[in-house]
Amino acid sequence: MPSLNLHSLLDTRVEGRVAFLDNLTLAPEERKLMLSARTDIRQRLKARLPKRIQKKAEDAGQGHIEVPDPRFFTQGSWAYKTLNAPCRSPQQADLDDGAYLPFSYIESQPPAQMSALLFEAVEEVLSELADDKGWTIDTSNDNCTRLIIDSDKHIDVPVYSISDIEFATLVKASMEMYRFGLEQLTFDSAESQERADEQEWHLMPTEGVLMATKNRGWQDSDPRPVRDWVTEQVELKGEQLRRVMRYLKAWRDFQKWEKDDPKSILLMVAADAAFDMAIEKRDDLALLKVLQRLPDILRGKVINPATRDKPLYEQEDLAKRLDNKGIREDVIARIEHFADQLEYAIDTCGVPSKACEILIELLGKRIPNDPDRVTQSTVQSQPAQKIAAVPPLGKATAG
Repeated sequence: MPSLNLHSLLDTRVEGRVAFLDNLTLAPEERKLMLSARTDIRQRLKARLPKRIQKKAEDAGQGHIEVPDPRFFTQGSWAYKTLNAPCRSPQQADLDDGAYLPFSYIESQPPAQMSALLFEAVEEVLSELADDKGWTIDTSNDNCTRLIIDSDKHIDVPVYSISDIEFATLVKASMEMYRFGLEQLTFDSAESQERADEQEWHLMPTEGVLMATKNRGWQDSDPRPVRDWVTEQVELKGEQLRRVMRYLKAWRDFQKWEKDDPKSILLMVAADAAFDMAIEKRDDLALLKVLQRLPDILRGKVINPATRDKPLYEQEDLAKRLDNKGIREDVIARIEHFADQLEYAIDTCGVPSKACEILIELLGKRIPNDPDRVTQSTVQSQPAQKIAAVPPLGKATAG
C-alpha cells in the first residue's frame, strides 16, 4: 500500500479549508471576549486593590501601608501560545493573568499574615466585579482566584510580590510604553494586545518572585522560566514543535480518563525531548515520531524546566505525579496505541477515507473528514529510536 500524507488534515494553508489546528484555535470573538474580561479585571484591581489592602492592614492593627497599583503579566498556555479551545464540557479555555506588587509593603509585616490578607483582598475585589459582570467566582484554589466568564472560559488571577527595584523598573517601562502609544494598544484588538504583552515580558523579574497563597503563606513560584523555555525551544526547533504540543494536548482532552489525566506541562516537556528536528510540511510524521519516543521518555524522569538550574534534590520530576495518581502505565499504553494507529494510517492502510476515520477515532471530530486532501507520499515513517529519559534542560538543550 502507498504511504499517505495526512499533514493537511492537521494543518493547512489552503483557503476555504479548515484543519484540525483551526478547530483547536479559539475563534477571534472568543479571544476578544477573554481579553476584554482580562482588561476589566486589571482595571478593577488597579482601582480598588491598593485601598482594600490598606484598610485590611489597618483593621488588623498593622498600621498604614502604602500600596501602589499592581502590574500584570499573562502567563500559562495563553502566553506559551499553546492554548486549545475546550474539547467537551466541563473543559474550559483558561487565561492566567498574574498581578504583581513590590516587597516593601510586606517587609515589616508577618509574611504569612500578609499573604492571606492580600489573597483575601483580591478575592473580595474580584467577587464584586463578578457580581457586576454576571460572572461566577471560584475561590476553592489555594493559589489563585478564578473568574468563570462563561460555561467554557475562565481567568485565573494569582498574585505575586517582587523586589521594589524590579517593580520600579516595570512602572518606568510602562510609562515609556504609554508615551510611545504602546500601552494604549492593549484596549484595541487581540493582535495589538498580544504585541503589548510581548513588549513587557522581557522585563519580567528573573528571581525573587513570591506567590501569595490563601493558607500556605508565600511560595517561591516564578512563571517566567517555563514561558522562556517554550520560547527558546520553539526558536531552536521551529513552530512545528508548538503545533505538536497542541496536538498532544488535544489528544489528552479528547480522551476519557478514569482517574486523572497527564498535565499539559508534562506533555510539553516530554514532547520537546522527543522532538529533535522539524519535518517540513509533515506534521503527521513529526507527531508520529514524537509519539513513538514518548513511552521511553515517560518511563523515566521528566524535569520541569523551571527547576533546571536548581540542585538535583530540588529539581521537580513532572512524571512523578503519574505515579502519585496511579496513571503512568495507562498514559504510556494509550500513547503507544496512538502511535501504532497513526503509523498504520500513514504507512499501511492506503485508503484516505480510512485514514480519516482513524484520526477521528484518535482525536475526535475536530479532525476534518475530508479524504480528498489526503495524498500519496513517497516518504514513509521511520522506526522509533530509543531515547534516554529527559535530563535537566538547559537553555540550548535540543531534546
